[in-house]
Amino acid sequence: MSAVDRLAPLLSVPLPSDTGGPFLDLVEGHPGSRGRIQDLWESVGGAGVYDLVLASGERVRDRLPGPPRGLLRDFYAVDRRLELSGGETVLDLACGQGTHTRRLAAAAGPSGLVVGADLSAPMLRRAARAVPADNTVFVRADAMDLPLRDGTVDALCCSLCLHLVPDLDTALAQIARVLRPGGRVALAVPSHGPGPTRWATEVFGRVGQMRVFRRGELADALVRHGFGRVVTRWESVMQIVDATAPAAATPPG
Repeated sequence: MSAVDRLAPLLSVPLPSDTGGPFLDLVEGHPGSRGRIQDLWESVGGAGVYDLVLASGERVRDRLPGPPRGLLRDFYAVDRRLELSGGETVLDLACGQGTHTRRLAAAAGPSGLVVGADLSAPMLRRAARAVPADNTVFVRADAMDLPLRDGTVDALCCSLCLHLVPDLDTALAQIARVLRPGGRVALAVPSHGPGPTRWATEVFGRVGQMRVFRRGELADALVRHGFGRVVTRWESVMQIVDATAPAAATPPG
């Protein structure tokens, strides 16, 4: 059974008529501009820049000293943070050019299913070329309205996306909805730099028309949405936060 066939019963929307392309387009039309940074990532040139930045970070991470090395190690090691052992259904939300998707596909194994989702068609085309794994399917999807049924995902990675969504609470509610009770989530968002570097992150956020998270802001939002075991691994220029999805509600009576 192909990855597309395995995905079909998990979807809350019909499969498109043409499933032979590099990705499945599950978004009707275009949701509109979400700021300069998101607009850049949706262009061919921007997708290339993003690819170069993440590939460069992966190459140099072990050569960096102290905290920078640890931060990048945890940023890329999403398979370890999600505690994947094989056979899981994993959503790589905002998969970009597939850097994390590749690791997730290897960790989920042949019996697992990895869904790489992004709003940018150029990113998805790059990802499909970079990760031709049999257990992986790429979809164009909106984090504000995920096209998956409730409780269909065992683990979810979302790196460098939540700072671009129009409403953080809506995106987190969608993430909680598609995860099974107790499912694991690994997140990364840009954060205000410490001390005198705060001015630079303030300017970057305003110019890029994106959210830059305050200290503890992402962890607090996860707790507010019922997530448990919230662990903030790093909180400098990037917040790296892991958690588990809300448990199933206790039946009345």
